[in-house]
Formats: sequence, structure tokens, C-alpha cells
Amino acid sequence: MNPIYRLRIFHLLFVLVFLIAYFTGDESDLLHVWLGYGLLTFLVVRLLMALARVKGFPALWPSFGSGMAVATVSRALLVALLLSTGVTLATGLTMVDNARVLGITPVPTIAPAGVDEAREKSTRATHEFLEDIEDVHEIAASTTLGLAGLHVAFLLAFRRRFALNMIPAFDVLARRWRGFASKAGGLGLSQMRNY
Repeated sequence: MNPIYRLRIFHLLFVLVFLIAYFTGDESDLLHVWLGYGLLTFLVVRLLMALARVKGFPALWPSFGSGMAVATVSRALLVALLLSTGVTLATGLTMVDNARVLGITPVPTIAPAGVDEAREKSTRATHEFLEDIEDVHEIAASTTLGLAGLHVAFLLAFRRRFALNMIPAFDVLARRWRGFASKAGGLGLSQMRNY
């Protein structure tokens, strides 16, 4: 498989899963959680691809050299995007009872007498903590979405060909357009009116 196709498929799946998770955040809890697990898997795979230097996947860490400003900014933006995704995932995992979602809950036990008051204080503190984490989670998710938009805008501004190649079937459309343009370029204006 052509390395650019691997990168395209990875990007397409990552973006789709992130967008579905982003827009189902308040409506569908269980779907949102499982999409978060999927994003965590994608993030780990992407980091492993970078460590293994898999062909077709650009390096993550910026390289500082003369004439490398665009590549350095692009990679720094990618690192920021992955970090904000990581914060989003870490806060999301903190808010969820992962054992319950994954079906590995322990057998419930009967609490000794007098534990209810301590449990109630603990529950209130946990609830306040989870509300704060939820705020951080939402800010991180919105930051990730903003960084993704900045990532696309930067690539379109400075590495347009690379950005457009991430669109599936773009190369086929570009070849057809070039073929059409070359045929049309050979025609005179009077001949174009006949078409």
C-alpha cells in the first residue's frame, strides 16, 4: 500500500471519530466514551508510528535548521494538536468509571454501619472534582478542534499540495483536471464556444 494512503486513512478515521465524539459529547454518553477509547487507540498508534519511523507518517518532533521554518512550525503545530488531544483524552478517562464501561466491575460489598456519612462527604468532593475536570475536558476538546482548524489552514497556506493530497481521490481528480485543462488550452477561443 502506498504510504500516503496509510496516512490518508489514518487521518480520515481520526478526524471522523474525533468529530463524532465532539458533537455527541452531551447527548450520547456511552457512544462518546467508546469513541474516546477509539481516539486513545489512534493516539497511541500514531505515537508508535512516529517512534518506529513508519514510511508515510511524518516525524512529530520539530527539527530546527536553516530553511526549515515551515516544516518546524508545521510539526510544532502537530505536537500541540497531539498534546491537546492527549489532555482531552486524559480528562475524559478521569471522568468515566472505566471498569463499569468495560464490564469489569467488582462484586458489590455491603458497607459497615456508620460509613454513610463519610461516603457522602467523599461523594460531594468527588462530584466537585469531576465538574472541574469536565470543564478542563471541554476546553481541551475545543482547543483541539481549533488547533485542527489552524493545522488545516497552515497546510493550505504553506503546503497546499500536501494538504490537498490528504483528500481521498484528490490525485485522480487533479489528473483529470490537468488533462481537461491541457485539452482546453490547445483550443482557440472560437473553438471553445462550440463546446
